Amino acid sequence: MHILFYCSVANQEMSDDAILDILKVAREHNSQKDITGILVFQKKTREFMQILEGKKEAVFDLLDKIQDDERHTSLELVYDKEVEERTFKNWSMAFADLDTVDKSKLEGVSEFLEKGFTSELLKENPAKTSRLIKTFKTFIEND
Repeated sequence: MHILFYCSVANQEMSDDAILDILKVAREHNSQKDITGILVFQKKTREFMQILEGKKEAVFDLLDKIQDDERHTSLELVYDKEVEERTFKNWSMAFADLDTVDKSKLEGVSEFLEKGFTSELLKENPAKTSRLIKTFKTFIEND
């Protein structure tokens, strides 16, 4: 099993309908390709963070398509690695909107809420990446 994690920035403001459309297409595609993960969006910074899990070839094929999507720019792969099992095995594409969640439940990610989740911030302390993933998983499971 392979996991990859990237960040990008929307080229313009994203409406709720545009985000829902991205999620609908992602969920349909991902279920066909046995890809799971989470998409996180922060409206105030227009940043996306996405985790994709699946067979290595499948997640990198999807990443290639995502890189070609003109709705965003500055896509940067934060990390990719082999893992024993999926973190988001029950979701073809979970979603979190940082602007609408109760941030008091997102322990340990305050820097990302203030500065945005740029790849530079994540690369400064890679351990935060794992904590961030676990925090979102816990939040979604308890929501």
